[in-house]
Amino acid sequence: MLPGFYEIIICVFLGLTTHLIGLLARQKNKKQGMAVEAAAALLVTGIVFYLNPSTDGFLYFSFLASGWSSAFTLTMGLEKYREVKRELDTAIVEPIKIARSISRIALDLVFVIIVYAGAILFLLYGPKESPLHFMIVFGMFPSLSVLLKRVIDWKKVRFYYGEAEQKLYIISWFHARTYTLQDAESVAVESAVDLLKLHPYFTLFTSRVDFTTSMQRVLRIRFPGESVYMTVNQAAHWQKKLTSFIPDHTGDEQALVVLPFYHRKNIKRLIGKLYFAMTVKGISAYTGLVLLLYFLKAPPMMMFFLAGCYWVFNLYISDRVLKTAMDAKEVEDPIVIEAARKVFSRAGIPNVKVYVTESDEYNGLAAGMNIGHSLVTLTSATLKLPATVLEGILAHEAVHVKKRDVMWKQIANAVLLLGYVGIVFVIAENISDIEAVKTPLFFVFWLMFMLFPIFQSLLSQWCEVRADFLGSSYLDGGTEQMAESLTAIAVKQDEAALKSVGYSEAKQSEMVKESSLDRSPWWLRAVEFQLMPHPPMYWRIMTLHSLPYRWGMKIGKCWFVSRWTESFSRKL
Repeated sequence: MLPGFYEIIICVFLGLTTHLIGLLARQKNKKQGMAVEAAAALLVTGIVFYLNPSTDGFLYFSFLASGWSSAFTLTMGLEKYREVKRELDTAIVEPIKIARSISRIALDLVFVIIVYAGAILFLLYGPKESPLHFMIVFGMFPSLSVLLKRVIDWKKVRFYYGEAEQKLYIISWFHARTYTLQDAESVAVESAVDLLKLHPYFTLFTSRVDFTTSMQRVLRIRFPGESVYMTVNQAAHWQKKLTSFIPDHTGDEQALVVLPFYHRKNIKRLIGKLYFAMTVKGISAYTGLVLLLYFLKAPPMMMFFLAGCYWVFNLYISDRVLKTAMDAKEVEDPIVIEAARKVFSRAGIPNVKVYVTESDEYNGLAAGMNIGHSLVTLTSATLKLPATVLEGILAHEAVHVKKRDVMWKQIANAVLLLGYVGIVFVIAENISDIEAVKTPLFFVFWLMFMLFPIFQSLLSQWCEVRADFLGSSYLDGGTEQMAESLTAIAVKQDEAALKSVGYSEAKQSEMVKESSLDRSPWWLRAVEFQLMPHPPMYWRIMTLHSLPYRWGMKIGKCWFVSRWTESFSRKL
């Protein structure tokens, strides 16, 4: 059974305290601070397991770890904050006046409550013995950390303009940043805050950095890798001033019109975004359904059956839900349309449409359960790549559509989860004294828990490798063109990521910034091959160059062997 409220709070507090002790110790000596934090973590963990032996200790430990990770999330930006603060002490800067309104942060909080309404009601009124309680409580802590950061950003964020340094400074405890204005790609003014675009629950791509503090006009500055949104006084004045750093700028300085989220033309979009948030970003819709059936005294098997039907319905409409979530619009660029026509005709899916979503990430996505309910979406940044590269990306996504990868992966995951549920029912029916064997049972459940992401990675990577090689057969340049497409998008992703890290990370940080085209250290390769949905990019490109064949068992075998040899071998 789930621990009591106060027990959970104590565990989370101990996790938070453990990280804060290490953070304070690292102020004097980084290595000694890490050792102090490790020692504190071992001590607290030992106490938890001493007071709560066997499986109960692992349940309490999960909340302890959640508290630690929440503290880590909250404090990871402090080093950059101190760096920006020191730089501001010596730089000649001009403060940029900010407009603050309580309605702005209140709307963020209201949307969070709406999205989590089903989960919160389940916690209050649902069956106490349900494992959904644990899933809800454990899953809400990361969201609460993000929400706390947002509230403090709204209250504390400040902006400064350094004309001599040609920099924009943003100082906040959690999201301090330094932008070189010569990197700016565009500066625009939006007539109001677009909540349905900026709220993190309402979008699939997260390259937008939201520093809006009121509902008035928004200054949007686009940098490589991310776009910054700020509500400042005299937005048009700052647009003109910052635009001067962009060479050969010929853009329109008219404000882009943004309709309020409650406008009648936005109602359909609002409903779609909320539905996406409650079914894809969280489990509120499912917990709400189970709670309703619980109040109606439906038997467990009926609950299970109706939840499964609801899952099938969501899979059926997934293309429309994701299209709404991404604010995707049909592509109008004739070059992209022609590339899609050529590739999709060769793939045998000529009626699938290509959409574009506004994002600074370089990415593509296939959605939908079958060819009749599928779409391919590219980010606006990706559309800037050459036509031959776009053909490669479209060919890769075309395979996902043709082979119904989205549907089959969802079905495979559901079958595995059903198997897990079956194991639990068998145990419950055949073991009368659970307490007597709860230790071995814990390790059985732990193994099931660990195998699930490995299974997901195994299936997803098989689909990705197949899409690379089968998609190559739709291209004039074959595997070489596909390899060049992957190389081009990897280079752009690395460049954008490096810029984004430079904006938000302290200069003295020791974070390794390697190219995704290079072979990573073995431990990182093990994580990528065993847990990630895509094989490492270096391996995909290397294999396309070295195995210029059509998709078949030889390539599948090569990937399966590499999945293990590359995970644990230091040599290529």
